[in-house]
Amino acid sequence: MNARSGRVVTAAGAGVLLVALVSLSAQQPPQAPAQPPAQPSTQAPAQPAPPPPAPGTPPKPLVPLAASTLAANPDPYFGEWVTVTAAVEQTLALLAFSIDQDKTKSTGKEILVLAPRMNSPVDLNTYVTVIGEVVRFDPEEIAKKSKDYKVDLPADVIAKYKGKPALLATAVVNSAGLDVAKKPLPPVTADDEVLTKIMKQVGPANTALRSDIEKMDVNLAKEHATVLKQAFTQAEAFWKSKGKSNAIQWTQEARKAAESVDAAAATSNWEGAKSSAATLGQQCGACHTVYRERLEDGSYRVKLGVPGTW
Repeated sequence: MNARSGRVVTAAGAGVLLVALVSLSAQQPPQAPAQPPAQPSTQAPAQPAPPPPAPGTPPKPLVPLAASTLAANPDPYFGEWVTVTAAVEQTLALLAFSIDQDKTKSTGKEILVLAPRMNSPVDLNTYVTVIGEVVRFDPEEIAKKSKDYKVDLPADVIAKYKGKPALLATAVVNSAGLDVAKKPLPPVTADDEVLTKIMKQVGPANTALRSDIEKMDVNLAKEHATVLKQAFTQAEAFWKSKGKSNAIQWTQEARKAAESVDAAAATSNWEGAKSSAATLGQQCGACHTVYRERLEDGSYRVKLGVPGTW
């Protein structure tokens, strides 16, 4: 490989890594700012718990790593989440392949990669960026660790890699910058569109309402409580059309809580407003837990195939 092609490969690898890291960082949920000590008369109402990280979000910071380094000295990296850019050495199964640092020849220091899915195959002798956890390859241990990874390999391949480092990939970004291991997003349905439209009213209004209560702003508190009452009325109608009795109850209770906030604000009963706002958030959280699914891109889909019918 000449110097010019080496520079191209290096640039391409850096670009692919940047795409992958940006994609993963976009999935990270924002950190809530530290709250000041509670004050008897100005404490904001309890807020719903932040949403969980999107599926596939690494629990640890990513460690950039060369395949040759991992192959030569794997012990410090077991259990770490890494990014490795290397050439595809061999396709071993539908969801398994090996990578090598040198695309021009086999070095005998290949790393096994296992993917939960592959939307398209990776091409031999092309560079990919693999993001995932480093594990010591053992089919039984991997089966215990995660049901997402199927070790469907011939006996001789298992024997070759057993005990050696392997990557449980959450992303496999090819030379075109596409993550071929990414879970395809389900299509947006008419129900998703209806509920998302309602939730886009509820979220901002609920956040604003908590701020209104903290600032003791009667006019804004009543304005945002009214928005919430209308949104929960729409949500109740949606869930009635789906026959989900528990969701209907949650939306009814949330609407009543918004009405209570409105009434409390009108009389400057801010402690009562805080209590009702907290109840409202609890109803939202309960419904979201059962009927809303957060996807890898941070968007949501409605889950209707769960208990809760009349």
